[in-house]
Amino acid sequence: AVLLVLLAHAGVPGFTAGFVGVDMFFVISGYLITQLIQRELAATGRLNYFAFYARRVKRLLPAFATMLVVVALACQVALTVELQAEAAQAGFWASLWLSNIHFATARLEYFDDAAQQNVFTHTWSLGVEEQFYLIWPLLFVAGMKLLGRTQRMPSMTGYGLEITGYIPKE
Repeated sequence: AVLLVLLAHAGVPGFTAGFVGVDMFFVISGYLITQLIQRELAATGRLNYFAFYARRVKRLLPAFATMLVVVALACQVALTVELQAEAAQAGFWASLWLSNIHFATARLEYFDDAAQQNVFTHTWSLGVEEQFYLIWPLLFVAGMKLLGRTQRMPSMTGYGLEITGYIPKE
């Protein structure tokens, strides 16, 4: 998935659809997170939302914060004042994992020259991912409750992996 994106950005002929790599990443990531949620539900009968989100923050925030700071500092040296202002605004929204919404409302097209000049354009996919992880656990757990707390949970079978279970009654 990452290789498709890199090849598209490098302009390698035949790899102009790098967004397919992003889509593949979203599907794989969603599948794996759903497995984690299902496993916790099967083991405990509930999802500890605080622990779920704390694990996400603990895994992503150090690298993400480092990237934001390093890129912001580099902007001060490498960009014009006008581009610094645009980068600062995009960096602010990226720091909230909302850059995808910022770029959408600014009508910034990803492959346009203006987007290529913005150093935080690439953070849109992380915004989408984090927003998904805010909503998906709630929807998944609600769906399991609608099925009934003693209903067999749907199987997450694939690649020789069988993760099933029952949601125990409290």
